[in-house]
Amino acid sequence: MILLKLIGHEYLNEISDIIKLFFGKEVIRLYDNLENDAMNGKHVLIGSEIITAENKTFYKSSYCCLADNKTDDYTLVKEGGLLNSKEVKRALKVSMYKLLSKTTGKQLPWGILTGIRPIKIVHQLLEKNMEKDEIIHYLKDEYYVSDDRALLSIEVALAEEKYIRKPDKNQISIYIGIPFCPTRCSYCSFTSNPIDKNKDLVQPYLDALMMEISQVSQYLKNKGVKAQSVYIGGGTPTSLSAEDLSELLECINGFWHGSEEFTCEAGRPDTITADKLKALKNQGITRLSINPQTMDDETLIRIGRKHDHAQIIQSFHLARSLGFDNINMDMILGLPGEGLEEVKNTLNWMARLNPENVTVHTLAIKRASIYNEISPDMGKHCDDMIYEMMKLAREALECHGYHPYYLYRQKYMAQNLENIGFCKKDRECIYNIQIMEEKQSIIAFGADSVSKVFFQEEDRLERQHDIKDLILYIKNIKAQIDKKLELLSKLF
Repeated sequence: MILLKLIGHEYLNEISDIIKLFFGKEVIRLYDNLENDAMNGKHVLIGSEIITAENKTFYKSSYCCLADNKTDDYTLVKEGGLLNSKEVKRALKVSMYKLLSKTTGKQLPWGILTGIRPIKIVHQLLEKNMEKDEIIHYLKDEYYVSDDRALLSIEVALAEEKYIRKPDKNQISIYIGIPFCPTRCSYCSFTSNPIDKNKDLVQPYLDALMMEISQVSQYLKNKGVKAQSVYIGGGTPTSLSAEDLSELLECINGFWHGSEEFTCEAGRPDTITADKLKALKNQGITRLSINPQTMDDETLIRIGRKHDHAQIIQSFHLARSLGFDNINMDMILGLPGEGLEEVKNTLNWMARLNPENVTVHTLAIKRASIYNEISPDMGKHCDDMIYEMMKLAREALECHGYHPYYLYRQKYMAQNLENIGFCKKDRECIYNIQIMEEKQSIIAFGADSVSKVFFQEEDRLERQHDIKDLILYIKNIKAQIDKKLELLSKLF
C-alpha cells in the first residue's frame, strides 16, 4: 500500500496519476497521522507539498520506504508566487515524476503524460506553426517525453492532419456496436456477451438497434448530414448469422450508403464463414478486421480463444479470395506466457499475410477483464521486455512498408507505453483517426455505445451514453433515442 500525504494542496488525482505510472495498481490511501495502525513495515509513504517563501514557490515531493528506511526527495523551485491552477498541477506532477524516476531508476517514454490522446497536443502545436524541432523540445521540456516518442508523435500527427484539418459539422462518422462474442477473451474489457448463452436476446437487440439507427439517422439525413465513415464493432459482429448481418447492413445502407469507408470487425476467426463474408461484401463493407492478437497456439488457448493460428490464416485467405483488399489485423504485446520469440513469430506471419493495416496493442489489464479478476498483476511477467517488444514491432513493420498513422494510450498499460495503428501507404483508417482526435461528431448506436457530438465553434464535446445492459437497452430504447435526438438538436 502507498500512503500519500498532501500538504498545502488537494490535488489528489493529479499526484495519484503520476504514482500509478511507476507503481501500477498499488493501492493509494491518504495518510492520516491518527492511523498509526496502518503504518507497518510493508508500506511506502509519499509526500507532496507546496511551500511559498521569499517570492518563490517550492513543489516538494518525498519518498520513504518503511521496509528498508530508504528515503529520497525532490524539490522543484519556481520564481514568484503561486501559478494558476493548471500550472500548479503541472509543477506538482513534474516534481513527483522527477522524484519517482530518481527513486526507481525508471525513465518513462511518455514522461508525465497520462491522457490517452497525446497526439492532440502535437496538433495544437502544429496549428501554431511550430517547427518539428520546436515541437520535440516542447514535448521534452514540458512533459519529459523521450526523443523517440516525440518523433513518433509528430509522425502520427502529420499522417492524420489531412483528415482532421478542416472539420465540417455536417460530416460525421457512425459507430454500431454488436455486444456478442462466441466467448469472452481473458484480456477483454469491452461489452461482450457469449452469444450461445444469449440467443433469445439477439433478435430483440437487433430490432431495438435498427429502430435507433433508423430514427436518429432519418433526423440527421433531413438535416443534410453525411457520413464519412461507418464502423461496426463489438463484441464480435461476425458472431451474428449471415442473415442477421445482411438485415442490419441493409438498415445501415438505407441511410449511409456511399461513405468513404465502411468497416466491420470480424475479429474472431472462429466466427468467420464464407456466407458471412459474402454478406459483408455484398452490402458494401470496404474494410475488414481479422484480429489474431497472437499467432501462438498455446497463447490463444490461455487467452480464452477457441481457434488456432491455422484458422486465422485460413480466414484471411478466404477474405482475400472474396475481394477484400483492405484488411486490418491486431496483435497484443505482453500476453501472459509470451516473450520476444512469440512476438517475432506473430510479426513474421504479419509480413507473410501482408494486411493493409496492423494495430499493435500493449496489454492493459482493465477492471472489467477476466485477467483482473484472476490477478491485477497478470501482465507484470514481461514488464522488463515490453519496451523491446514494441521496438521490435515498429522496426519490423516499418521495414515491410508500414507507417504509424494513429496512436492512443490507456491506463495500466505495461511500461506506460501505447497502442499504435500502422498502415500501408494511403490505407489510414479514417474512423480510427476521427475517434482519437475528436474533431468530428461520432454518432454511436447500440448497448454501451458513446456518441460524441463536436461543437466546432467552442472546440468541445458532449457525450451521450447508451445503456450497457442488453435487457435494459432493449426495454428503454425509445428514451435513449429521444435523449440522442435532444443532444443532436443542439448542433443541427
